[in-house]
Amino acid sequence: MSILLDKRELRKAAKEVTLAKLTDIIETLNAVMVERQKEVELITQLEQLAKSQGFTLEQLGYKLNNDAAVVPMDSAVKADKRPTKPKFKTINKENQYFYIEHGELLLLRTHTMKKSLQDRGIDVMPLAKVDKKHAKQIDSLIADATVQAVENFNAKVDAWNEWAAANGEEILSKK
Repeated sequence: MSILLDKRELRKAAKEVTLAKLTDIIETLNAVMVERQKEVELITQLEQLAKSQGFTLEQLGYKLNNDAAVVPMDSAVKADKRPTKPKFKTINKENQYFYIEHGELLLLRTHTMKKSLQDRGIDVMPLAKVDKKHAKQIDSLIADATVQAVENFNAKVDAWNEWAAANGEEILSKK
């Protein structure tokens, strides 16, 4: 009987500690938000003071874009940053790894997953070691992965082409 009471008391204490921690986190976040709001107000006041003294937005470190909206220069530089040129990688069936989870064969999407799956006790196997009862699913898994790879590549091509058109670079075609 005393063990049950101890468990109940421990659960109550755990809930109280969790609630106390959450309350403390919320209070801290609110304090940070108030501090950030004060900083924003101070920056706005400094900008108004600088404008009243005759400084331009460009001299203050801002850049005007075509929509006449004011954008800080550091974020404008990030927007013009050259994206990585996409390269389509074909999915070679023989080089893929598979794993079985909840009785279902799944394709290993990234090799970083391999270590975490093995840590959880899930076997990761190459194509040659997949059971024959799961062999029918392999082609559909590869087909799904290929469709996803094409979609991802095409999205990256869109982003690249948008940047390339503005910067006079090579326009890529979709798959």
